[in-house]
Formats: sequence, structure tokens, C-alpha cells
Amino acid sequence: MPARPDSTHRYWPWAALLFLSCVWGSSFILIKTALTAFTPVQVGAFRISAAALTLLPFMLFRLSKEGVADVGRKLPWLGVVGLVGNGIPAFLFALAQTRLESSTAGALNALTPMFTLLLGVWWFSLPINRTKLLGVGVGFSGALLLILIRGNGQFDPNWQWALLVVAATLMYGTSVNTVGRHLRQFNPLLSAAIPLALVAPFTLIILFSGDFLQRCMDPEAMRAIGGLALLSVLGSAISLVLFNRLIQVSGPVFASTTTYLMPLVALAWGWWDGELLGLSHLLGMAAILTGIWLIYRGNRPS
Repeated sequence: MPARPDSTHRYWPWAALLFLSCVWGSSFILIKTALTAFTPVQVGAFRISAAALTLLPFMLFRLSKEGVADVGRKLPWLGVVGLVGNGIPAFLFALAQTRLESSTAGALNALTPMFTLLLGVWWFSLPINRTKLLGVGVGFSGALLLILIRGNGQFDPNWQWALLVVAATLMYGTSVNTVGRHLRQFNPLLSAAIPLALVAPFTLIILFSGDFLQRCMDPEAMRAIGGLALLSVLGSAISLVLFNRLIQVSGPVFASTTTYLMPLVALAWGWWDGELLGLSHLLGMAAILTGIWLIYRGNRPS
């Protein structure tokens, strides 16, 4: 388990962790709701565009106070976060959930801290030991179970779509390490808003180049629009600022453990929405979390 984080208030990081886990754990059911009226591309594009526009006035105000000198030096890393921490994963998750249940996508998202740790080991040349290797093996065996087996115990013919979620979690791990290594001293509002602003021009073009406005006129799309709004404003804009602040205070590994609780929230929403939850879900998620715990244990000094 991660060491107790350093903070001006000892309980703040844990409260932030719980809040983010609940919000992001609910994002999968919101994506499912949005897909009832919009295409996966529209869902991803709206999520990034709306989050960027939500934070834009706050970003401009902060830049007017602090200047743009640091932004220029950090722009390449801000671009990396915008692309692999926000832009591409938003489309991958929406596309994957056209074939996957929201609970499966949420459970697979627990791979994020594992990739965060593995990439951190690679970037910082930390030693590898047998405990860490065992954790990697156990964690990925759990992911394989979730990918291949449905809740009813049968083989999932759409297993390839789960690889989109795995790719997204790898990108999240890359983004978390980028923030932790290169943007940790950067203002958390700017480290959330600027990456979104960098990719938003492209997502806005994508969003309005299709029939998004026509779909919005459908009276039956109101529930989907509400889900998109919550997903974008609360799940992407506000939560990203809080998450980056958590990385500053507690480090990337602790912050990435939001995914300890996220799968439980996602599974609960899936069950509430009538999705079939089986033994494979529970065993797969348990194996991933056990793998993460073993890697943490391997990080402890002997």
C-alpha cells in the first residue's frame, strides 16, 4: 500500500481520492447513457470540448495573474498530457463501450496504477524484483480474465474491444507520470486546463463536422445530453484539476490509486443498470488489485 501522503491536511488526499473514485467510477455509466443518442466519436469530442470550455475562463484569469513564461517551457509536456491523458482515451473508452458493458470497462480501468508503476520503474530506472514481477503477472492475468470471459461465464467474442480500454489505461499511466515528473510544480488548474485547450480545437472541428446538432434536437436525447454534461464538466474539467493537485501533494502513484475504488463504483452502476455481473468480474478485478498491491510491496525497502 502507498505510504501516507504528505499534505498540509492529513485527510485531504484521502477525501480527494474518494471523491475522484466515485466521480470517475460513474463515468462509465454516463458514457453508456450518452451512447444511446450519440456516436462514440461525438461522445469523445464533446467530452473534451466541453471540459476545455468550462475551464477556459479560469485558465485565462490565472494566466493573466501568473504570466505565460512557464507555459512555454512546459508546452511539450502539456501537449503530451492533452493527447494521451485526455484526447485519445476519451475516444477509446466511448468506442470500446459500444461493445463492452460499462462494468467491464470500469474494472479494466484498474490497470491504470499498474501501468503508472511500470512506466515509473522504466522512466526512473527503479529496480525490478520477484515481488514486482509476480504482481505484474497476477494483475495482467486478471485483466485477461475480464477481457475474455463475460459475466455469464462464456467466452466474449468482442474481446478485442477491451484492448481499447487497456490502451487507454496505458496512456493514462503515461500521463500521470508526465504530470508527476514534469508538471508537479505547475499550477494544477493550468496543468488541467492547458492540455484540454490544446486538443479542444481539433475536437470541436470533429464534433461539429457531423450531425451532432441534429441529434441534440431529438427530444429523446435529453437524458444523453445530461449524461454528457456531467461527464464533461464534473468528470473531466473539475476532477482533472483536483487530480493534478493530488499528484502535487501526494505523488503520481498515490493519485493513480483512485482506481482501487473506481471499479467498485462502476460495477455497482452496472448492476443497477441491469448488467450481468458474474464471478469473472470479481475474480478479474481482485487479481488486478492484488497485482497492484504486490507491486507496491515490491517497492518497499527490504
